[in-house]
Amino acid sequence: MAYTMTRSPITELTSRVFTALSNGFGNVIAAMQHSRSMQARAHLIEQLNNMTDAQLAEMNITRDQIPAYVFRDIYYL
Repeated sequence: MAYTMTRSPITELTSRVFTALSNGFGNVIAAMQHSRSMQARAHLIEQLNNMTDAQLAEMNITRDQIPAYVFRDIYYL
């Protein structure tokens, strides 16, 4: 006895729709995470800019090194 399995056009269309929706939601979530990360970095830059030069020296950074310090895990500056 032979068993065959066929996929209907409706099944393939449904599969494509769910794949597209899944990819779309994944992209939205990734964009939201990136936005939150950049907001946190902007907040850290603001905090560091509000520090005195003596406070920054205690952290072993100078005012012109703030961007490199904040983005040190992403960029090699």
